[in-house]
Amino acid sequence: MKAQEGKRALITGAARGIGAGIARSFAAAGAELFLHYRSDPAAAEALAAELRATGTEVHLYRADLGKLEELDAMFDAIEREWGTLDAAVNNAGWEPGMVPLEEVTPEIYEKLTSVNIRGTLFASLREIALMKHNPSGGSIINIGSVQQETTVPGRTLYAMSKGAIHALTGELALEAGEFGIRVNNIAPGFIEVERLKRSPSYNREAVATDIPLGRVGQPEDIGALAVFLASSESGFISGDTIIADGGLHRRLARSRNTISRT
Repeated sequence: MKAQEGKRALITGAARGIGAGIARSFAAAGAELFLHYRSDPAAAEALAAELRATGTEVHLYRADLGKLEELDAMFDAIEREWGTLDAAVNNAGWEPGMVPLEEVTPEIYEKLTSVNIRGTLFASLREIALMKHNPSGGSIINIGSVQQETTVPGRTLYAMSKGAIHALTGELALEAGEFGIRVNNIAPGFIEVERLKRSPSYNREAVATDIPLGRVGQPEDIGALAVFLASSESGFISGDTIIADGGLHRRLARSRNTISRT
């Protein structure tokens, strides 16, 4: 029996990149999927078609999770369709790029925190409410970033938002544990997503030289870890942040080659 056979999983920000890798991993593990996306319906539909061709049940839903009315509508749809959740991966977030201190504005702050912090918080609260219906509880996996631990200039706002997710994970694990609900945080390092591959300035070999394992990460690396954290094999792990960066955060200093886009 597959690790997620018969389980129902929500993955936010699933159309591309890390989210798509997580979706593929959950599909391969046998889960039924509710995939959220915001801005790329063509990519979302293509992923859904790919996974359905393997026999996976897939529901697609578009929403801006920075807007609470759209977030609530999505969870209402999940409740109508399934009534409960077994696993949820909160991957949706906004990546502002490099923002030097002198360019930080209230507008960038509001956009970043509305999705990365507020969206993750209120999605988690709705997920907990749905998982309370399960005799066996459930598993929530937040997607943070290694930049909550180590970062480079120009990433103050982004690192702040991911640090908030790290703190949120611990608090939710503390309060949801009595219902058998586990909450953990994955902090990816440099993950090779589509937009990096398209960038003419991207050099995979140069980036890999800064990573102790000697290679860049792939979305499926994060997907495999998320499936493990959703499975019974991780049944005594909760409130933790697990860094998946090939050992990068153990370096005392980082090159600008390894500016994470996760």
